[in-house]
Amino acid sequence: MSSDRETNLTASDRLILDHYRQVAATHGFSSRSSMEDDVVRAREVEWIRQFCLLLRRQWDKSLRVLDLGCGNGYTLSLLAQDNPQEHFWGVDFSQDLLAIASERKIPNCVLAQGDARHLNLDDDFFDLVYTERCLINILDWAEQQAALQEIARVLRRGGFYVMIECFLDGLESNNKARAECGLSAIKEAHHNKYLEADLIREAISGLFTIVDPSNLGSDRFTFQSNFLSSYYFVSRVLYPAIAKGEVARNSEIARFFSFLPAVGNYSPIQAYVLRKK
Repeated sequence: MSSDRETNLTASDRLILDHYRQVAATHGFSSRSSMEDDVVRAREVEWIRQFCLLLRRQWDKSLRVLDLGCGNGYTLSLLAQDNPQEHFWGVDFSQDLLAIASERKIPNCVLAQGDARHLNLDDDFFDLVYTERCLINILDWAEQQAALQEIARVLRRGGFYVMIECFLDGLESNNKARAECGLSAIKEAHHNKYLEADLIREAISGLFTIVDPSNLGSDRFTFQSNFLSSYYFVSRVLYPAIAKGEVARNSEIARFFSFLPAVGNYSPIQAYVLRKK
């Protein structure tokens, strides 16, 4: 990172970079680099992977795909392996994580340090942009909106943005269920600012159309916005209530019940499909 860029960083920027410097040192190449719950990470990646396959079948052309907030390159490496015909880009704010992603030597992939609020990328270029809990690392709502505008700018008309982010409504529902079991509320991490669904809808109204995932027309995968709801209810409510303790990620009980179909709204992590107008 250049000294000029370091000088211009805000306190929030430094907090994020310090956090992910520690993440890079602790988790390295692991899938747990940005999410320590294995089931959650696997399902996020599968959602994105299946969406890429769906677009490929429908459009029958090579796709230009941007992983915004690509971290250590874990998701990109799997997508590039499955889809050698596509063209991938990965952008992340953290040089520490990008250094790990670069070591993967992902084929047909361009990696660059960048800021979601000010992307150094061409207009109308990508067919698909996706984020996995990237916008929540921007700790100001106005700047989160700037990132949404940048995503719209770099997408071509009719292109898609798969937003896998954390929302307050799911967190609140989960905490209500926890309270009924005598459990304390789960709070946002210090490096996160969860999104409010109503504010998001208002902010994107001139940029995107919200696509109902159930109308995507795949006979191979069930696309649901609440794809983690049941798993979060089991792992963040039922398991702690039974075990009389705090959340234990990757517990055998939660893994056992991970086959349950997604119902309700008990996960902060939700998937939205947005299409550029």
